[in-house]
Amino acid sequence: MRKISILLFLGIGLMNTWMYAQDSIPSVKVISRIDDDKIMLRWAASNPQTWQKANAYGYTIERFTIKRNGVKLPHPEKKILTSTPILPNPLETWESFIETNDYAAIIAQALYGEDFEAGNMQEGNFARIVNKAKEIEQRFAFALLAADMDFEIAKKAGLGFEDTTVNEGEVYFYSVKTAIPEGILVVESGTVYADFSKKSELPTPIDLIAVGQEKSILLTWEYEMFKTVFTSYFVERSDDGTDFERLGDTPLVNMNGKPGTPRRMYYADTLSQNNKTYHYRVVGISPFGKHSPPSEIVTGQGIKKLEVTPHISKTEFDASGAIQVYWDFEKVAESEITGFELNWASQEKGPYTVVKKNIQPHARQTTFNEVDPSNYFTVSAIGKNNQKTTSFAAFAQTIDSIPPHNPVGLTGTVDTLGVVKLQWTANTERDILGYRIFKGNLEKEELVQITVSPVLKTTYTDTVQVKSLNKKVFYQVAAVDRRYNMSKYSEKITLKKPDIVPPSSPIFSTYEVKEDGVYLYWINSSSNDVSGHRLYRKHIAEANKGWKLIFKTDTITSYTDANAKSGEHYQYAIFAIDESGLQSSPSTPLTITMQRNAPQQVVKNFKGVVDRLIEKIDLSWKITGEQVSEVWIYKNVKSSMPVLWKQLPTSITRITDTHVSPNTEYTYLLKAILKKGYSTLETVNITY
Repeated sequence: MRKISILLFLGIGLMNTWMYAQDSIPSVKVISRIDDDKIMLRWAASNPQTWQKANAYGYTIERFTIKRNGVKLPHPEKKILTSTPILPNPLETWESFIETNDYAAIIAQALYGEDFEAGNMQEGNFARIVNKAKEIEQRFAFALLAADMDFEIAKKAGLGFEDTTVNEGEVYFYSVKTAIPEGILVVESGTVYADFSKKSELPTPIDLIAVGQEKSILLTWEYEMFKTVFTSYFVERSDDGTDFERLGDTPLVNMNGKPGTPRRMYYADTLSQNNKTYHYRVVGISPFGKHSPPSEIVTGQGIKKLEVTPHISKTEFDASGAIQVYWDFEKVAESEITGFELNWASQEKGPYTVVKKNIQPHARQTTFNEVDPSNYFTVSAIGKNNQKTTSFAAFAQTIDSIPPHNPVGLTGTVDTLGVVKLQWTANTERDILGYRIFKGNLEKEELVQITVSPVLKTTYTDTVQVKSLNKKVFYQVAAVDRRYNMSKYSEKITLKKPDIVPPSSPIFSTYEVKEDGVYLYWINSSSNDVSGHRLYRKHIAEANKGWKLIFKTDTITSYTDANAKSGEHYQYAIFAIDESGLQSSPSTPLTITMQRNAPQQVVKNFKGVVDRLIEKIDLSWKITGEQVSEVWIYKNVKSSMPVLWKQLPTSITRITDTHVSPNTEYTYLLKAILKKGYSTLETVNITY
C-alpha cells in the first residue's frame, strides 16, 4: 500500500481516547446508542496487541433478549448476529474513501500501511509524545480516535455494528467477543445493555465562557460531566450572532485525561484586532460521530493589555503623623487608565485593603491618615477594560521598641472530654495586637507556642489527650503589640487532667488442662496505678447466666480452677482495676474444653458457580458420615461480618442464591452441626 500522509490537529495535552486506558487483562470494551430503528454498537480492544490480533481474526456478536414489554423473560433468547467474524474491510475497498475522508486515510494507514509516521504535527507536548511512542501504539491510538469521529469508518474498520433486527419494548444484552483462538490469546468479552424503548438525544455542552485577552479570546467549557458522552468538539464563531462558521475542519480532543487534570476544555481563538465583538458556541461529537445541539452563545472581544505598572518612589511622615505616599507612572499611559487605588496591609504578605479609590490618572501622591505601627502600601493602576497593574509593596513604620507588660491572672480548667479553657486579664496598652499561647506536657521543658497568629480575645480554648501517660499540662501567655514586640511570659499554670484512662489489660500467657482442673497463667497489667485484678469464668452451656467472678488478686499471676467439670466448655477473662476504680478492657477471652475433641471434616467439595445471565450463584457440597444433624450456611459481602443465611437438613446438598449484585465479592461459610463434637468450617469466595 502507498504511504498515506497523516495531517491532524488534536487540541491540547496528551492522547486520551475513550478506549486508551489499557487493562492488565486483554478485553473488549463496548458502548451502545439507540438511534431511530436500530441499535448502534462501538467497541475496541483494551490494548494495541489485542487490537492487532483481532484485526486478523475478527469479532463476533451475540444478542440476548432479556425483557419484553417490561416483563423479564425466564430464559434469555440468544441470537448470533454475525454469521462470520467482523473484520476490517480489505485494502482495496478503502481507496475510494481515502481521497475525501481524512479519518478513512488514518485508519487505512494504521491497518495496512507499511509504516506509520505521524508527521507534520502542530508543535507542543502532543507531537513530542506521539513521535516517541512505539509504532503499534501509534496505529492503535490513531485508529480508535478516527473511529470515534466517523461511525461509518468505524464499521469499515471492524469496530462498529448496526443491529436493525430490534423491536419496540425489548431490552437486550450484547456480548462482543474476539475470534482469536484461546491457544493464542485469552480475551475477555465485552458486554453492554441496551433498552430499545429508551431513545435519548445528545445533551448540549454547558458552561461556555469567553475571556477577552490581547488580540485573542480564551474559550472554556465543562468537560468532566460529558467526558463519556463526547469524544471531541467543534468551536463555531460568528460576527453577527446568526451565521456561524467552524474554527478548523478537525474537531478538538481533550488529550489529557489523567486523574487530577483540569475538568474543563480550553481553546484560544487568535484575533486580528481588539475591540471587535465575536459570538461563539461549541458542538459535541459522540463516539458514534453524532453531533450535539450547539451550546448557548457567548460573546467576547480582544482587549488591549495594560502593560504599564506604577512604582512607589517613597513614603514619608508629615507633621501631623500621616503618611505621604508617592509613585511614578508613565505620562503617555494615563489615557489607558481610569485612575489609581491605594492599598494597605499590616503585613507584607497581606491581605491588602483598598483604602483610597478614584485617584485621578494625573495624580502621583496621596495621604494616608489611619497610621498603624506597621504599614505596607501598594498602588494599583485601573485600566479602562477592568484590567489592573499593581506596584511592589512599600513599607512605612513608626518607631516603637517597648514591649507590653506580661499578662496576669492566667487560670484554666480541663473537663472530662479534654477541653481546656484558659482566661486572663487584658493588658491596658493601647497598641496591643493580641496574645500568644504556649503549652507543654512536662514541668521542666520549654513550652511551645500553639497559636499561629496573635489571639485577639483574653480567652482561649485548647484540647488535650485525656487518655495519655501525662497526667498534667502546662500553659503560659505572652502579649504582642502592633510592632510585634512581645512581652515576657505570664506565670506558668499547671492543670491536672481528669483520670479517665483505664489501666492496660492483662493477658493470658498460657494454660494447662489437667485432671484436677484448669491451670491459668497471665501477665498483669503494666499500668502503674493498678490496685488489683479480677478473674471471671463463663459456662458456655449456661451463657445466659453471664460471667462469674472466681478470683481476686493484686500481684498473683496464676490460678487453678478446680471446679471445672470434665467434658464442659468454659470461657475465662481477666480485668485490671486502678486506684480510681476504672476497669480495663478484658483480656482476650480464653475458651477451654476439659476434654479435647479435634474438629471433624464431614463436608467436602463445597463450591459455588456464577450464572450472570440468570443472575444467580449455585452452591453445592457433599456430606460424609451419619452424625450430622443439620447444615448452617453463613454469607457476607467483602469487608462485612458474616450472618447466618440458611439452616438446612442434611438431605439438601445444593442451593441457589438469587439475591446477588454485579461487581460484588461474596463469602459463603458452611458448618455442619454434629450430634456429638463439632465440624470444620468450609469457606468459598465468589466474585459476581
